[in-house]
This record gives sequence, C-alpha cells and structure tokens, in this order.
Amino acid sequence: MLRIKAIAPLRLDDEEVERRQHRYQLLATQGSSITLFNLIDPDAPTRLENYEDIRRSEALVYEEMLRTSSDAFDLILPDCVLDPAVGASFPTPVPTYGILQLTSSALHRSARRYLAVTRNPAIGDEFASKIRQYGYEGDLAGVETLNIDFCFISDHHGWAEAMRPTAERAQSAGVQTLVNGCSAVDIDSPMIGAVEVIDPTALALKSLPAVHVH
Repeated sequence: MLRIKAIAPLRLDDEEVERRQHRYQLLATQGSSITLFNLIDPDAPTRLENYEDIRRSEALVYEEMLRTSSDAFDLILPDCVLDPAVGASFPTPVPTYGILQLTSSALHRSARRYLAVTRNPAIGDEFASKIRQYGYEGDLAGVETLNIDFCFISDHHGWAEAMRPTAERAQSAGVQTLVNGCSAVDIDSPMIGAVEVIDPTALALKSLPAVHVH
C-alpha cells in the first residue's frame, strides 16, 4: 500500500476538508491511500489571492511536510497545483512530488501543447513560473484567468461554465488540451467541445506509481 500524505495549501473549513478527502478517495489508484492534512495555523491563508498568500502558504505547507513520519507515510503530495515547497531546496522526511510537476511531465512525454486556466492572476503567474522551473515552458500555450470567486472551487458546474470561453478560444487557436489550474475542482466533463480538459490531480495520481520507486 502506497501511503500518501496530501497537505492543503490553505486553512479550510471542515466541509471543504471533507469534500477534498472524498475526492481523493475517488481518485486514488489501486494500492494507494491518501490522507489530507489541513493547515491549522491561525494565520494560514484561507484563499490564494496574491503573491504574499502564495509564499505564506508555501512556508506553512513546508512546516507540515517536516512533521511527516516515515513510519506513517511513503510520500508527500501537496494538495495544490502550484506545488508549494516542492523542490531540491526543501528537503523532506519522505519523497515529495508535485501535482503540476507530475502533470506537466506527463503532458511533455505525450508531446501535447496546452492552455492553462487559473482562478486569478496571482495563481496564473505562479503556475507559469513553476512550468518554467520544470523546463516545460515550450509546452504551455498560455495561461488565462477566470477571475472568479473562491467559492467556485466546490461548484464544478459553475467552474466548467466559466472555463467554456477559454476552451473555445483554445480550440480556435488549434490547441486541443486545456489544463484546469486548480487541483481541487471536480471536472464536470473531460471534454468541452473538441478540447480535452485535464484534471491535474487525476493525471498526477495516475503518473505517480511509475515515478515513485518503493
């Protein structure tokens, strides 16, 4: 059994923790278990709206990483497409993988160019920065922002409708793949028109067993 510790990038309310945990149970591959840890620091951000929120989230996620016991977990997977505290400069008690790290690598191997969509500009900037860090900027056709409220993360129908104009622009530009730049959103449909919508969490979890060597 591959025991995965997922760490939320925010201080979530109980209902959202439960929703995300249930989502992980549905997405977990055979032979793996995923346990979501919430950020409990009272100063933890409750949403990522700007650069400062993102950096504070990263620091607190790393603190939770350091509390990981190798007796309880085999690896860490931050519950955020921005891969907070994923990298060589953040040594951790067990191996750490990033949702975007795994997703962008899988898309690169399949030679697929894609457009990404994020909730706001700060998340979009960090998304693009991470893609450059991983060396896959040639695969990224661009990042568009939805400029919608945080509440849409748990409203998969509303999120899908907000993505539709971006998917239509991608199709017009000849880009057949759209990466949903929020790892906690349920994908309403794998397709919008002729454009495939990638759920980064689902793709990352499918890619993980081939990458992680026990």
